[in-house]
Amino acid sequence: MAHINQLPEYNLTPGQLNLLFRLRMIWRDIATWMRAYLVYVFLDADPELIQSAKEKLMELPITYANIFRLYFGDAMADQHAILMSNYINLLISLIDATKSGDTDAVNNYKEQINQNIQDRVNLLTGVNPFWEKNTLTNLLTSFNDRTINEINTFANKNYRSNTDVFNSLLSFSDRMGDFFAEGLLNYFTFSSREPRTP
Repeated sequence: MAHINQLPEYNLTPGQLNLLFRLRMIWRDIATWMRAYLVYVFLDADPELIQSAKEKLMELPITYANIFRLYFGDAMADQHAILMSNYINLLISLIDATKSGDTDAVNNYKEQINQNIQDRVNLLTGVNPFWEKNTLTNLLTSFNDRTINEINTFANKNYRSNTDVFNSLLSFSDRMGDFFAEGLLNYFTFSSREPRTP
């Protein structure tokens, strides 16, 4: 990923710069609000707190889709919003099932999540050749594995390890943000397509 002080060399508009920076933050936001939901659920917090974290999580797929909408059109953006919303809902359900000790449900949600990851990989790599398929698959799978590890360590009350896992997840989310931002940067640098007006 190009460093911030290198971005002017690409002659980016302020709007394009804002898109890149927002895209870099999406996965950190997902990790942060999923962490909040996890903590609230396992500590039996007030239902309003749990609901507030859930609502924040469900806003993120829309934000994500609206970034893509400018370059890849409504159909792709809407499809990604659906897939990403499903992913968030599956993680929420996985946390709830883990809390209740429903092993069958946990395994079912994990299978659905794996399929969801492949569906998102196929969609994203189909519209942007600069998001390499194997790399993207590994990134999304690794993020998901780290998230599940975070859920399990919290469920097992291994709080010290849980904190380390969360810190690792935040660092990894920055790496994912770089990958997506670099791919989008290359797309609108080398593509002749102009962005749509928001």
